[in-house]
Parts: sequence; C-alpha cells; structure tokens
Amino acid sequence: MTDLIDIKNNCANTIDELFNKYINNPYMLQRINNHIVKYLPNILEIEINQHSERVIRLNNLINEQQQFIQIFLSKNQYFYLPSSNFFYEYNGKNYTIVKGDEIVYNLLSNISKSKDKLLMKWKQRTKLNILKQIKERSLFSSIPESETIQTILNVLYPSIFTKKSQAKYFLTILGDNILKKKTKLNFIITQKTKQLLIELDNISNITISNTNIINNFMTKYHENYTYETCRLIKINENFSFDLWKDLIRKIGLDLLCVATHYSNRYDNSDQFLEYDAIEEDIKSHILYLKNTNQNEIVNIFCNQCIQKSQNNAFKIEWKKLHFIWKQFLSNCSLPNIIYSNTLKTLLKDKYEYEETTDTFYNITSKYLPVVFDFINFWEETIFITDTPYTNLSTNIEELELYELCLLFKIWVKNKDDAYSSGVINEENVLKILSHFFSNIVIIEDKYVLNIKCKLWDKIKDINNSLEYIKMSFKNKHILMLSFSDAYNYYCKFVGSNNKLIVSKIYFEKYLSVIIIDFIVYDNFISNEWLFTTALNVSEQL
Repeated sequence: MTDLIDIKNNCANTIDELFNKYINNPYMLQRINNHIVKYLPNILEIEINQHSERVIRLNNLINEQQQFIQIFLSKNQYFYLPSSNFFYEYNGKNYTIVKGDEIVYNLLSNISKSKDKLLMKWKQRTKLNILKQIKERSLFSSIPESETIQTILNVLYPSIFTKKSQAKYFLTILGDNILKKKTKLNFIITQKTKQLLIELDNISNITISNTNIINNFMTKYHENYTYETCRLIKINENFSFDLWKDLIRKIGLDLLCVATHYSNRYDNSDQFLEYDAIEEDIKSHILYLKNTNQNEIVNIFCNQCIQKSQNNAFKIEWKKLHFIWKQFLSNCSLPNIIYSNTLKTLLKDKYEYEETTDTFYNITSKYLPVVFDFINFWEETIFITDTPYTNLSTNIEELELYELCLLFKIWVKNKDDAYSSGVINEENVLKILSHFFSNIVIIEDKYVLNIKCKLWDKIKDINNSLEYIKMSFKNKHILMLSFSDAYNYYCKFVGSNNKLIVSKIYFEKYLSVIIIDFIVYDNFISNEWLFTTALNVSEQL
C-alpha cells in the first residue's frame, strides 16, 4: 500500500512541477493537458497489452524450455563426477565416458529439431541450464536397469563366487569403498582375489579417478586386527583370472556403478548381511571371525583333526602338526588367523610337548598318514639334479604335480609298510612341498624344476622312442614331421610298454632342446634328422 501511495505522490508532484514550470506558457499547458488526458490512456492501454503478450510469450518459452529439458534429460541419461571431471552416459545397458562436446552437439541438435522454434531464442541459455543440471547428477546416484545388474552378476557368479548372494555382498563392499563410507572393517581374501581387486582398482582410477577402493582388503591376517572387525571373502579358486581380466575391462565401469547402487540400496555391507535373502551358511562364513575367538577355533581344529592316544608311540612333530593346521584352515576356507607361535602355545596347554624334539606326544591325526607317506616317498625316490635350471621354457629336468601324484600312488602300491592309500591331489602335493621343502623351485603352481624320480626316467623313455619315431618318419616319405605326429608315435611306443607318458608340452620342449638343429618352422622336424646317429644326451645338454 505504501508503494502505491508513493507512486501516486510522485506522479502528482511531477505534474505540479510541470504546471509550475510552464505556468506562464499557455501553449505548453495545453500540450500537458493533451498528453495526460488524450494520449496517456491510449499509450498505457497499448503498453499493458504488449506487456501481457510478452508475459505470455515468456511463460510459453519457460514452459517449452522446462519441458524440453525434462524430456532431454529423461531420454539421455547423462551424469557427472567432479573428482574425475568426466561426463558419463547410460543407455540402459552400459555406462560409458562421454565428452562434454558430444553432449552439447546432441543437445543443440535436439533444440533445432524442436517443433516450437521459440526455443531457438534461448538456445545458449538452455544449453547452460542443462549442463548445470547434468553436473548436479552424480554418477553414483544413478540406478542401473535390471539388465545391467544381471549382466554384472552373471560375470561374477558362478565363475568367481559360488552363490549370487556372495557376488552382491562383494559389490556392496566395493560400493562402500567407492563412496568412502567409514565402516572400519577389514576383509580377508586370497591372493587370487587380490589379483582381481588390483584390476578393479586400476579400472576405478581410469574411469572415475577413485583410487584405493581396495585398501581394506587383506590377504593376510594381522594380530593388530580384532576379530570383531574382520570379514571373510570366499571365492571359487578355480576361476581363470586371465580370461576374466579381459571381460572385466569391458564392463568395469558398469560393475562400479552397480556396486555403488548396492551400497546406496543397503546402506553398507554389514546391513546387507541382515537382508533375508542371503543364505545362512554364507553369512556364517563371512562373520566367522566376528562370532568366534582363538580358543574356540583351536578347539574345533583339535576336535576335527587330532586324536588323543595312550600309546606313547603316537607323536606328531610340530612341523607336521603345523601343516595339518594349514590343511584345516584350507578345508574351512579360513586364512591363517592365528600366528604359529600363538597356536603352538595354545596346543602346549592341551597336549604333552617335548621341547628338545619339538614334538607333541600321545596324539595322532587322520591327515597324517598321507603326509608321512609322501615325505617318505619324496626322500626315498626324488633327487635334485646337478644343473639348476630356472627357465621353464628350456628346463627338462622337471616333474609336474600330476606326475608326482601318479608316482606317489605307484610307490605306495609297492610299499608294504605304507600308511595311506596313496591317493593325493595336486593341491595337497603343492602344499606339502611348499611347507616341508621350501627350497624346491615350483613354477606356475604346476612344474617342479630340477628334480628327477628313481621310479621314472622321462628322458630315457623319450630317447628310447626316437628310433621308433625315425622309422615311422621314413615310412611316411615326407620332408617334415610335425611335433604332434612325433608325439603320437612316442605315445604308441611308450604306451605299448605300459609306462607313464610325458605331457605333449614337455615332449616338444625336450625335442626343442635335444634336436634344435633339425627343427624348422618352429614345430616341424626336418628329414635331415633321419640320417643322424644316436644322440648323446649329456653332450646335447
């Protein structure tokens, strides 16, 4: 009301000033009268009509702009991250990094196609408005479609995780780390899982400029951790990391976005465990350390793996008992959660121990016979070669783990005083060798270098087959013999004598060393080899 009075007074004062100024000028007084009485009402009527039209046009333009922005941002799911200064686009299946210029081009093209050409007047203003809104849309607030989520889960399950709920839990942990949620948890994983996480961390650094999303994943337990804050992550140890690596690089950004979605959905990884759909056995394993303590774990180990005896002849050396402990951890998918000195002290409180022999007495274990037999087999039949080869591509004094398994079974079968059935798998052989014979060179968890076995002379078998291979070569009347054909002839020769057969890889590697001068085109033997005399193997090597 005050403003209205002020305006009225200002107008009245202005008219009074004009009258006083031209009080002695009849012509100007008449002009003032004409302007106020005749012209001013019409001018004001025109202006109010023009103003109304401008307001209507402005409102229409604003509505058109808002509608365009709403439709454009709905059809084009663009997002942004200040940390990376990257724009992102989601097409309903995959997330990709997109350049700002591409967004602007798409935006201006859509404005040009708009039915209402009024929006062209606000083209630049609309562009700035949309870019501002996109920058306010965090990539981590996006909600992936079901198709994207299922694609990621299908990559992780069942190849890496045996249950889909484990894959979801893993994604939620990653999401917590990406969003920097302070959960204060430590996740204990295997070395193979670490490879997977390092690749994801690299992808995270490249795509969202977020580093250290794996800083709370640990391959080893440390005593400065509390069991309360430790969680166990279990994966399928048989999955191929090399095959998975190429795939994850293609969908890495999708995986990170699904991870943040799960973290937002469940708040954090521990809250996910309260979700009804997760299996109880999976939840129990994840929370195993939180829900137990050292004494309980040792008691479980003793109940499952150790048997007491009144016979003084029964005893277990500490090194063998420690190996059984490792077997127990492996069978339960547990990390090494108790340091060896601590474990030894706890076991001393339970069983009779002799310090000088470092042996526990009056106990035995169902896991001991096969370990005892394998150690005896190794010490009785295996010897280290004189030449220390360390290059897998040229080393010919080697045995593969599966070959050791076969030789061990043969040894036990011919051994009247053996304690076990002789059945052992490659994984256990690897564990025994790593624990009891740490000086042995093992490559790729498969090849044991610089060793020979008294039960089988691999090189001698191949050498004995060479004349048979030569004869077969001559009968074919060809210029070259492929390694594959040569290996087939070797298998026929050795197989007819019921002997063990070397792998094709080893056979070809041996030929590459022993008859290198007659190898052509990488894996063919020239017919010039037919005219050579018997090989002196020691000279060739």
